Amino acid sequence: MTKPEILYYSSFPSFIGNVYIVKTIRGICRISFPCSTEEDFLQLFFKEPCTKIQRDPSALTCEINILKDYFEGKQVTFDFDLDLSCSTLFQRKVWEKLQEIPYGECRSYKWVAEQIGSPGAARAVGMANNKNPLPPVIPCHRVIGSDGSLTGYATGLHIKGHLIEMERRAALLSSLPQPEREASLAEKPE
Repeated sequence: MTKPEILYYSSFPSFIGNVYIVKTIRGICRISFPCSTEEDFLQLFFKEPCTKIQRDPSALTCEINILKDYFEGKQVTFDFDLDLSCSTLFQRKVWEKLQEIPYGECRSYKWVAEQIGSPGAARAVGMANNKNPLPPVIPCHRVIGSDGSLTGYATGLHIKGHLIEMERRAALLSSLPQPEREASLAEKPE
């Protein structure tokens, strides 16, 4: 009999709702948001008899701190290990390409398909994005329609729009000279 794999999880509140994060011994394997309750989130794992999931915030301190900074609008580097062992080769190709899209910028599904050597696979790219277990680390929100429209996002287009706008603002602010950046940050929104 195979010993069950232990998954460690924790959560934190963000402007889009509660964010849950799960880690195996290989790395982060799932980030879910927004989850209204812990029970809703845990339903994802009750179907897997070979896993045991336990809350352990201390096992995820580093990753949570980086993700909190991201959701507060800071440009961060997601420099923690990822566990993509449950993905297909095609999904991994798509997700690796998504990680090359610069912060604060967007690309089309068609662009991603062309970049991975499958120019006719824009719909398949969309399906791989839909199965992405690690948003925003794998930034599927940065992929939009060829006409610039927001299309497809598993957690809702309103959240996709918020993430894109948050990144654009942060990227724009970071490109300003220091005095202008400080003045911009000091301004109160009306």
